[in-house]
Amino acid sequence: MTKHTVLIFQKTNNPNTRTWTEHANITAALEAIIGMFEKQLAQTYPDQSHINYQVGDLIGFIGQCKEFVALVFDQKVNAYVPRDKAWIQEKIVSHLRLKLEKSKKVASHDMGNRASSKSYI
Repeated sequence: MTKHTVLIFQKTNNPNTRTWTEHANITAALEAIIGMFEKQLAQTYPDQSHINYQVGDLIGFIGQCKEFVALVFDQKVNAYVPRDKAWIQEKIVSHLRLKLEKSKKVASHDMGNRASSKSYI
């Protein structure tokens, strides 16, 4: 089940910074938020080829925006349900945790495959 999501955000008090983006599902919207944050970091530190950040920095980015809302389509009520910054921040943390767990499984699976191939030589 896809949950079409619209992000509405305003970075500063200036209404000219107000914008929205449309995404096929919540995961795509979360990835877009991460991309926005990473783009801002790249603009802030243009001379850095590699920038490290923590989840708290990303959460702070969302919190510092004047407005940040996700409208998530709910098929049960056939309407978009508004979700606030706290919900978005919670989903970001869960999303990143899941990505980390998946990457650890892939890494351990790859290591297991390499170990087993070595044992057959």
